[in-house]
Amino acid sequence: MASTGSTLNSDYSGGLPYRESVTIPPCPVKLDGTNYLVWSRACKFAIGSRGYKGFLTGDTTKPIEAGSYQEKWETTNYLLMSYLTGSMDPGISRGYMLFDTAAAIWKKAETTYSHVESKAQRYEIRKKIRETTQKELSVSQYYFTLKALWHELDFYGKYTAACSTDITSYTSWENEIRVYDFLGGLNMDFDQIRAHILSTDPLPSLESAFSIVHSEDIRRSAMHQSPSQERSALYSGNTNQRGGSTDRIHTGKSPVICDYCGKERHTREKCWKLHGRPGAPRKG
Repeated sequence: MASTGSTLNSDYSGGLPYRESVTIPPCPVKLDGTNYLVWSRACKFAIGSRGYKGFLTGDTTKPIEAGSYQEKWETTNYLLMSYLTGSMDPGISRGYMLFDTAAAIWKKAETTYSHVESKAQRYEIRKKIRETTQKELSVSQYYFTLKALWHELDFYGKYTAACSTDITSYTSWENEIRVYDFLGGLNMDFDQIRAHILSTDPLPSLESAFSIVHSEDIRRSAMHQSPSQERSALYSGNTNQRGGSTDRIHTGKSPVICDYCGKERHTREKCWKLHGRPGAPRKG
């Protein structure tokens, strides 16, 4: 979606900051009915960064008296309405075209798609977490994929603690579950490091578990590069060239080479090309 712009020419005291030119960054996400959380955060970041959060919450109200202030409020309201509907799939945006304010669009989208406290939504996210495994992903990519799902899970079902003891117990339990999620989806070649983490008492934090696995992944990557680097050094230090081309790599003692035909394992005195043909010219 292209950036949306408008022009303001004078101060406004109703919560709208003064700007000669208003440009809102494009929304990178289109609301399709299944991605409300990411969409709403992207819109909030873009609109809030321009000082217009009050137009979403309804705190920035339309001035009662007609005049330049009211006109500027209306211009900004239209700007944000256009931005919100433009960041929706066409089939969804049609249902929001008859609203009068950006705040009304924002509130209706939240009511329709946020599904806060929805057990079905939490079930779907937990299902995605169980099905997420490393496979071809790097350790970092796999970990941050899970992190995004955990953040969604937290949004759709917030835990309310009765006291500080409850908070501590719940945080510990949640950390343990997420460490199991993370370790369970790692590829089989991390079995040894996985067993090491699970044998640690107490179980490390999620961040520490990731750090341990990530460090092991980096170490393995470095080791996998070593053979190629060694081979490169071997090629450069042990090749024999004749006439601009490379013959062979030798890793042991230097082979005997005939200085007449250039072949290995014999000398000039035993060269069949030199001695096996009658009348062949002799060098040296």
